[in-house]
Amino acid sequence: MNDNLVENIKEKVKTVILENKLIENEDKIVVAVSGGPDSMCLIDLLYCLKEKLKLEYNIKYELVVAHVNHMIRKESYDEKKYVEEFCKKRDIPFWYKEANVPEIAKEKHMSEETCGREIRYEFFEEVRNKEKASKIAVAHNLNDNVETIFLNLFRGTGLKGLIGMCYFSENLIRPLLDIEKSDILEYNVLRDLKPCFDKTNEQDIYLRNKIRLNLIPCLKNEYNPNIMENIIRMKHILELDEDFLNKYTLKKVNESILEKNEEMVKFDFSNILNEHESIRRRYIRSIIALKNKTTQGVENVHILDILNLLLNNIRNKKYILGNKFTIEIIKKNVAIIY
Repeated sequence: MNDNLVENIKEKVKTVILENKLIENEDKIVVAVSGGPDSMCLIDLLYCLKEKLKLEYNIKYELVVAHVNHMIRKESYDEKKYVEEFCKKRDIPFWYKEANVPEIAKEKHMSEETCGREIRYEFFEEVRNKEKASKIAVAHNLNDNVETIFLNLFRGTGLKGLIGMCYFSENLIRPLLDIEKSDILEYNVLRDLKPCFDKTNEQDIYLRNKIRLNLIPCLKNEYNPNIMENIIRMKHILELDEDFLNKYTLKKVNESILEKNEEMVKFDFSNILNEHESIRRRYIRSIIALKNKTTQGVENVHILDILNLLLNNIRNKKYILGNKFTIEIIKKNVAIIY
């Protein structure tokens, strides 16, 4: 490693930003900063690239930092001061939230990991709305993506899960997704950032940590030293397939919409009855997302039940998924979701 690494990373991240339109002119970006090496690399890069993107590409943007104290470790207050001081020196607005994650997780019968993530993203969205910001930047890197792909694989996943994380999803951007953790650590040293380190990341108490600390090193040592690169290569191949299938399905959905408002979507599903089951399932998920803005909580078993409803095509038959939605056949080949 040498001083060229800093410029190489800047160039790589700049290219990712431009090619994927992660940052556009007049954007205001909420940057999630914990104080760890990944998020410090992210905020430092975005701050350093501001002038370059303005001069070379006429892209002007503002930065806002959001920091959450989970109240799990005694060092968390020092981390808050560290991030706040970094922002103060660079005149970056700083937002802070304290949340007693262990207590809240207990009350909600959730794991601390899941609870912490939920609280963080709710806060980031809150800050985005208050600041009238356009995007939220998070510091997920290449290693995180490989870990996520393994996590999805273990839980049982489809094509989308094997792709892992994307550069841009809704209003979330991931400029560091092509950068390896080892390079991020070196960047911190060369830039003299002196980040904070969360010791729990080095304990194999969570599945993600076990994948990072045990599984991937084992695969590298015992099976293939290039496992990380190969997983990412697979990801990029699958992304092309996913993109084609999504665009094809969207075309089918758009052709089928008869009426749409806040309360319901009426659709003619005759154009998917003879399609491959893969397209049928995607079509159903897309229709649900069109009405509910999300498919969270909708599992494969629900999709199969809805598919059977459409294939049987019996008037007045319904499928009800709790308080999420109802799909009803109102006449042959025509259904409504409300």
